[in-house]
Amino acid sequence: MTERYAVKLYDVVIGYTSLEKADPPLGMVSGKMELENIESGYDFFSVYCKETESQINVDYPDFKFIDAESIRGLNIFNAKDIPIVGEVATIRGFDSDSFEIEITGIPKHDYAALFPAHTEAYENQFKSQLRSE
Repeated sequence: MTERYAVKLYDVVIGYTSLEKADPPLGMVSGKMELENIESGYDFFSVYCKETESQINVDYPDFKFIDAESIRGLNIFNAKDIPIVGEVATIRGFDSDSFEIEITGIPKHDYAALFPAHTEAYENQFKSQLRSE
């Protein structure tokens, strides 16, 4: 079963993600985000990021696309309500498609404890390569 992570702005859940993509050496996880009670992710994040002076890397209003990081109050929690803490959390996406959340710079020790399946899959890819040679 895939773990579900809550995406919160302060104490309000704004969505969920499975953090299904990973790059353990970079301390990175990411995943598609299912927004909760938000009609337009672009409008929501565009307004919120401008009001809180968060870093907007890319903003294309005509396409309803935004890429923003260091969003004040944004946190991701696992099922045990433990925060996933990294150097930077980024949200990007289109209203017409979907939004993704990415956390980079998670310390190695924390990463292994929080994402054992991602860590094991990464380590096993090399073992299987060695066996096939």
